[in-house]
Amino acid sequence: MGDKTFHKASVLLGQANSAPTIVEAVQFHGIRITKNDALVKEVSELYRSSTLDELVHNSHLAAKHLQEVGLMENAIPLIDTAPSSNGYIVNFVVKEPKAFSLGLKAGISTNGDADMSLNAGKQSVGGRGEAINTSYTYTVKGDHSFNLSFAKPFLGWQKYSNVSASLFRAISYLPWNHSNCEENAIILGYNGQVTRKILHQIKFNTMWRTLRATDDSAFSVREHAGHTMKFSMENAIAFDTRDRPILASRGILARLTQEYAGPFGDSSFIRHQLDLQAAAPLPLGLILSASAQLKNVKGLGDREVHLLDRVYLGGQQDVRGFGLNTLGVRSENSCLGGGAAACGVLHLYRPLFPPQMFFAHAFVSAGSVAPVRSRNIMRDLQDAQRVSIGIGVAFIFRNIFRLEVNYVAPIKHCVGDMRVDGGEPSTDSRRTPCNRAARAGIVVVSCRSAISRRFSSQFCDLLTFLCFITRDSIVAENDIDSDARGVLT
Repeated sequence: MGDKTFHKASVLLGQANSAPTIVEAVQFHGIRITKNDALVKEVSELYRSSTLDELVHNSHLAAKHLQEVGLMENAIPLIDTAPSSNGYIVNFVVKEPKAFSLGLKAGISTNGDADMSLNAGKQSVGGRGEAINTSYTYTVKGDHSFNLSFAKPFLGWQKYSNVSASLFRAISYLPWNHSNCEENAIILGYNGQVTRKILHQIKFNTMWRTLRATDDSAFSVREHAGHTMKFSMENAIAFDTRDRPILASRGILARLTQEYAGPFGDSSFIRHQLDLQAAAPLPLGLILSASAQLKNVKGLGDREVHLLDRVYLGGQQDVRGFGLNTLGVRSENSCLGGGAAACGVLHLYRPLFPPQMFFAHAFVSAGSVAPVRSRNIMRDLQDAQRVSIGIGVAFIFRNIFRLEVNYVAPIKHCVGDMRVDGGEPSTDSRRTPCNRAARAGIVVVSCRSAISRRFSSQFCDLLTFLCFITRDSIVAENDIDSDARGVLT
């Protein structure tokens, strides 16, 4: 391209909407493995640009899409003039993905457990955006998991859809019912974009699960111990107008998820879940955010809903101030989940300094769980309400992670609930159906993304002088495939 000087698009954008344009060529600089047919699909729309303004805009979209689908690690469009009148040549200076990536990172999981992950992967394996990734994760509490995934995007102008396959094995301890769970699964999925704001996902799950009771498990948990096979199909559709996925200041998110298990395997049920979130700006820079979640699972035929397939509440992702997944029907010291659940959270944020990163935070959360064999779901949900309030601060870093330090006070609970009281989890054993709690505890909400081992250790040591660390964390909603419970944050 010689010694030519190129200017930023902002110099011309919006001022050349009447300048006729003919795209004579699109050239790529830095291509080694990317296939030609993949590039043609990605940039063919550029030839339809009729004005210079449209060409500048479309070139930016094409460069951005090349990176988002995994074809390029970096892409910069440069528009040059051609010898003919009104002719232009679009040059893309690109950097293809690395041949192989390997990483080791320490962080904090969504459950608040410190973990370490070994990750390896390769992007654009066949030159058309295919990606293969594998990871092994080990937590300080002994849980570990292995995951191998493959994804293939559908290429084309502004297409955001792909098919994927995942193979994983996970061994974990479930503290809410004092059991160990081993899962081996193969998951096939499709992720698509119906319109710019409507997302669609389909998943086919094949799972072999083993629930192992421990010495502390209740008899009701032991009844579900053993091997089970689960074949299910999930369908989800979401409408998202939020301005950002983490701590949105305006917009709404609505998502409906359905799962059908059967007729093969040991599990036979149908599950419905509705997630709602809305945010709006208020005077004085305040942000009001509200979230709600409704869940229902019903067994089909004469089969009982397995313990692993029931709905749970409690913890950082829905009703804060209570132990993770500890709300619902209990047997001795174990939580057995339920057949229906409803919960909601109301947040109020006030920007501090810097205003886009640091916020004062106040919230109130409420929720309840109805038994699997409930005869009147609405009445059971109304009779077993839990409520908690809290204040604190929130830190947001570039839509990558969210960190919160909150003071949480459960103000209404029921018998057997595991609450965060005065620095240590506690269980209420008074013989009344629901009680109002007066004591409170400080909750440290962990960040989602990984941080270095050294920083994590120093950060936790510093906070230990001020408060105790619980399992309360935040899950960011970045896409439809994220854990649906995270919408309540």
